[in-house]
Amino acid sequence: MRTARSHGRSPTGSRHGISSLETVAALAILTVVVGSTMPLFVRHLRLLADSRHERIATQELANLAERLASLPAAERQAVLARPPLSDLARRRLPQAGLTARREPDDRYVVAISWDSPGRSRRPLELAVWLPAAGGAPAPEAFR
Repeated sequence: MRTARSHGRSPTGSRHGISSLETVAALAILTVVVGSTMPLFVRHLRLLADSRHERIATQELANLAERLASLPAAERQAVLARPPLSDLARRRLPQAGLTARREPDDRYVVAISWDSPGRSRRPLELAVWLPAAGGAPAPEAFR
């Protein structure tokens, strides 16, 4: 005579373990969840990298603006001709390029671009107003 336990059932009549159908259903649900969240995870990693690049670029621009402000007006032109790119920016920003120019209103604009979608066409810029040569004060509108 066979007992209830020999057929995989407990004495109360419930089954032990899981069936193949339950396993397949659980795997299907898991696949849908992982498949739908993976693009979000990849996008998150790209945003982190973009944010890191932009933070480095912003710091690079601020450093160059401070350097321009610390130089006498006569020496600024040499920095404008070949703005220096730091080692950190050179290592971390792919194909980074730094430019600087002086506008007619004593405004200096420094810009940085790097190899990132949309960044080459629209570089990150920072403007700083510095006194004209000879230490003359800035125009009244900018005080």
